Amino acid sequence: MRSTVALAEWVPMKYKVFFYRGTELGLKTRVEKGQAWLDNAGLHIEGSGGFTIPNNDILEAELFRLHGLGRVIRIDYREGRIFLSVVRLMIGQFAFINFFKTGALHKELAAIAKAPVAH
Repeated sequence: MRSTVALAEWVPMKYKVFFYRGTELGLKTRVEKGQAWLDNAGLHIEGSGGFTIPNNDILEAELFRLHGLGRVIRIDYREGRIFLSVVRLMIGQFAFINFFKTGALHKELAAIAKAPVAH
C-alpha cells in the first residue's frame, strides 16, 4: 500500500551568522549578528540594516581563516564586499564559529558566483 505524502515547498536553510559590510575585516572590527539564507532571488541577510544581494551580483566567494581563529567567507559583489561567518553562539563581539556550516554556506555561494549569467 502506497502512502500519499504532500511535498512541502522547499524552505531554504537559515544560518545564524555574523556579518560585516566593508573592505577589511580584523579582530577589532565591529560585526553585526543576524540570519542569512540563499534562495532563487539571492543571498538574504536579516539583522541590523538587513539587505539582499541578487544572485547575478555575486562575483566571488572566498573562504579564509581569520588570524587562524575561524573560517570567514569574503563575498565580492557589484556594490561592494561583505564578510560572513556561521556562528554557534555569539555574545557581544565574541563568537564561536561553526566550522562546517561556514564551509557548507561557502560552497553554495561559490556555486552561485561561478554560475553563468543569463542575459
